[in-house]
Amino acid sequence: MIPHTALRTDLELDYLGIADGDLQECQALLEGPISPGAEVVQQYLSARLGSSDASVPELGTAGVPVTEHDWLEAMVRFVPAILAWHAEKDIPDAISKDTLADFGRNLAINRRVHGRFGMDTYKWLSHVFAGRIFQLGRLQYLIHQPSTQIPGLADGDWVLGVHIPEDGGLSTHSVTESLAAAGTFFSTHFPAQPVTIANCESWLLDPYLCAHMDRWSNIFRFAALFTPYGTPRDEPTDAVYFTFRTRSMEHLDQLPRTTALQRLVLDRIAAGGVWQVGWGYLVLPH
Repeated sequence: MIPHTALRTDLELDYLGIADGDLQECQALLEGPISPGAEVVQQYLSARLGSSDASVPELGTAGVPVTEHDWLEAMVRFVPAILAWHAEKDIPDAISKDTLADFGRNLAINRRVHGRFGMDTYKWLSHVFAGRIFQLGRLQYLIHQPSTQIPGLADGDWVLGVHIPEDGGLSTHSVTESLAAAGTFFSTHFPAQPVTIANCESWLLDPYLCAHMDRWSNIFRFAALFTPYGTPRDEPTDAVYFTFRTRSMEHLDQLPRTTALQRLVLDRIAAGGVWQVGWGYLVLPH
């Protein structure tokens, strides 16, 4: 268990990529003693830091009321501990900053989606603070043991789940550079969990999307890197959420149709279609 490290407000906030609009409320989370709910979350984060336990408890576990703000407070206060663990792994400081900046990015997304300070993606962020996710250039990688069988892998093998943070386009160069960095990074810093395969679970791998996208588009080229496996599953809201950052399926006619992707997403729904999440894998470059 990683001991609690002395709190340094400047350190916590500097590493988290927090925008000015959320900075004051994050500072307020550090005022006074830690809340009982945040203490529960910190115990959870400490117990899972560096472990293979990918579970995330629901709010209000252990008989202690735990709120969304308790999760935010706990993660901000946990920065010294996760940085100490990164240092033990000799992880470069720049990668630590890029990785933890997902906190501020998700705060900003939450404000756009819900119009308030908070983070409904706290479960996703818990993996960042448990040392399972790292951002390497354009892409993020979650080291995990897949629940769905991937061709060529045995039970218990580790893979890298590829995730695309909201941070610009998907140029071929940036994607190739990131994938090349991933193999080297994880073999260097996590030699006990060898990885040769990366997988992706995303609506960008919906076969319908690739069939209707320009073959020269960055999205098509990204999806073409992966060999499909498994059966795509219906996820009606994913394409809308990641394209327009709204979870509502109402008033779709009021959403913008500026880009070809926006039009494709909305036209399929209007025609009675359902967007799906597809699965794919690739062999990491060496």
